[in-house]
Amino acid sequence: MIRVAVRAVAARWTNMAGSFAALMLGVALLTTTGLALASAYGGPDRPPRWYTVPEIVVAGPSQAGGGTPGNSMLPPGERGHIPAEAVSRLTSLGRAVLDRSGYARLGNTTGARPWSAASLHRFTLTGRAPAADDDIVLTAPADHLPGDVVTVATAEGPRRFTVTGIVRTSAPPALYVTDREAARLARDRVVAVALPGSAGVENVRAALAAWPDLRILTGDARRLAEPDPEAGLLIVAASLLGTTAGIAAVVAAFVVSGTFAFGVTQRRREFALLRAAGATPRQTRRLVLWEAAVVGVPAGLSGCVAGVVAAPAFTHWMARVGLAPAGFGAHAVPWPPAVAFGIGLAMAVAGAWSAARRAGAIRPVEALREATAERRPMTRTRWAFGVGALAVAVPVIPLLRSPEGSAYTFAVALLLILGLTLLAPALVPFLVRTPPFAVRGPIGVLGRASALASPRRVASTVAPVLATVGLAGAALSGMATFSAAGAQGLRDHVTASSVVVPAGRAALPDSLTGTVRRVAGVTAAVPVKAGMAYDRDKDMIRQHSAWFVDGPAVRDVLAVPVSAGSLAELTGTATVALSRSMGLAVGRRMTLWLGDGALVRLRVVAVFDDRMGLPTVLLPWPMVAAHSAVPLPDAVYLSLVPGASVDAVVRPLGGVVTPTRAHLSTLDAEFDRLSQIALLATIGMTLVYTGISIANTQTMGTANRTAELSALRLAGATPGQLLRIVGWEAVLVLAIGTLLGGVVTAATLAGIGIALGPVTSSMPIVVPWPPLLTIIGGCAVLTLTFSLAPVIRVVR
Repeated sequence: MIRVAVRAVAARWTNMAGSFAALMLGVALLTTTGLALASAYGGPDRPPRWYTVPEIVVAGPSQAGGGTPGNSMLPPGERGHIPAEAVSRLTSLGRAVLDRSGYARLGNTTGARPWSAASLHRFTLTGRAPAADDDIVLTAPADHLPGDVVTVATAEGPRRFTVTGIVRTSAPPALYVTDREAARLARDRVVAVALPGSAGVENVRAALAAWPDLRILTGDARRLAEPDPEAGLLIVAASLLGTTAGIAAVVAAFVVSGTFAFGVTQRRREFALLRAAGATPRQTRRLVLWEAAVVGVPAGLSGCVAGVVAAPAFTHWMARVGLAPAGFGAHAVPWPPAVAFGIGLAMAVAGAWSAARRAGAIRPVEALREATAERRPMTRTRWAFGVGALAVAVPVIPLLRSPEGSAYTFAVALLLILGLTLLAPALVPFLVRTPPFAVRGPIGVLGRASALASPRRVASTVAPVLATVGLAGAALSGMATFSAAGAQGLRDHVTASSVVVPAGRAALPDSLTGTVRRVAGVTAAVPVKAGMAYDRDKDMIRQHSAWFVDGPAVRDVLAVPVSAGSLAELTGTATVALSRSMGLAVGRRMTLWLGDGALVRLRVVAVFDDRMGLPTVLLPWPMVAAHSAVPLPDAVYLSLVPGASVDAVVRPLGGVVTPTRAHLSTLDAEFDRLSQIALLATIGMTLVYTGISIANTQTMGTANRTAELSALRLAGATPGQLLRIVGWEAVLVLAIGTLLGGVVTAATLAGIGIALGPVTSSMPIVVPWPPLLTIIGGCAVLTLTFSLAPVIRVVR
């Protein structure tokens, strides 16, 4: 059977070329995203750079919930700290070095570390160690020399330090100060305790029995205690690649399976004759499956090679546009190509299996009839799965309101595309009979008659156009609508007249708020810092957006729709305000993990309505000092009387005052830029793939009608008439595919409107017509070009 399958593929290699190309591209797409994803999540093991000398390092928690599954990773830039009692127990085990990291910034170097922490890695010192609280040691290469006076941005504001030395080391750059000054800048928080090996891991574990969230690290795992300034971008890259890989897998499975099934369906006459000649259903099925394997193996291997070649360029592009850390690249990991090859082969066999079952089920007495016409364009199974896919999309719609709404948008779109594709053979006759397609004349009549006689063939050629237009329309319009709704929500709730934001890369000092409040004409100055909070939902950890705010003053700059309680009570370090979706009433106790992994028990003092632009959790500003690695405001919202100005006091502290509208517009523009780049990375390769699939199916569909076109030519049809007939059918395919793709886009936008309507004052629907029309135009060029190309060869 294998030999027969090989000869069959060799005999009709032109028909198999489309299936080969579709499968190769699908495997290449999966290999590329798989290699990039593997590099983002893992990559080769790397030794520590800061903690190279100590053999045991105890670090604070790296996630909330003590390892409970869910969205529990701490936000980028945050570090868990070690409680004072645990530090005391660890120091009793041996000579311990307490490592701290306070906020300080000079140029591109951040982090004030104690001079004793320099002993945690090898270094050479030029000059002397810091002795006074205003001494500082820089890491080479440095723009300053010993004796220079530098201005460092700190939590209290700009401070002047005297450079006493320059350290040369392979450790990450840092600003070294005296241990006493480091403790003050770090607000006495300890991020790690380094111990010699003589302390004993078991002794350390016993001493920390009361703190199971603390990490005991040895060997290369010591690197996990070191801060990673690019962790945020790495998380973004991993999330983006995960979405891309998922969409790539679904679209590749859809297109490849459809292409193979279409190829088998086009050979209906051949299978009918085989059955009439005595072939058993099992033999027919085995022949088709082996043909799929014969095509799938070399196509999969070619796709793996192409994906391995493309992965470095793709990851380099992600780093260049800011979606991944600088230097991010694809590592040589064997499992992504292997998994992609296995998925590709499975897709080939699965795509051929359904059509092979239909061909093998033909009874010999029905062979001739089955070979000449499509009797049942829709089977019960196809109806069930098509309607089922559309039905499954309905319960996904409420999830569009969640933080992962954009990912669920793709899920809704893909379910709608799958459902309409399966139902297309039933929809094609209905659409062809509608007035817009009722073109008079012999060309129009023949085109409509051909489509009505072969709805499955037309549906198969419509599917790639539907997938391309539907996915592009839903993704582009969905992301634009989400962005517009979020921007509108923020504008609805920010009532401040002006906003103070950092003038450069350094954060605003904590003292800025108090300084501004003393300026005449300032009626309110409210610091705001965004963060994360976590709670346990059954056996999962949920992640929520959180803001630290000054509760009593927040109503002067933010319009928070409080439904119970009062934000004026959001004070101290044991209160919280929650959105209604959290399900707790005023006066109840709420257990949360904060951004540093610390567990706190807070009293609910206010409940507010869920709204776009607002976080789920509001925390009192005094808590930021104990639960953030950078306890400084992201921005200070101001309420000013007409004519008042605070520029003179803000600029010396490293801030700049901007009108609220201009500030929000800047945020919107930056968010839109990153969203568009992320969207390009997510669906860019997929759209290219579906576009090539259009070329494949159109070429296969027209090439298999060579006998029909030749008969028309012998009957007297001119070359121009043949081209117009096929061209009109291509226009039908394009129009139906675009129409159904528009239905997918409209249904997705309707779902977004239903989901976000209750949490927005107005629901803007945004359709980016220029890129969408460009994609439709590309579909038109591909459809017409690859439909007419085989005809040109016939009429010559």
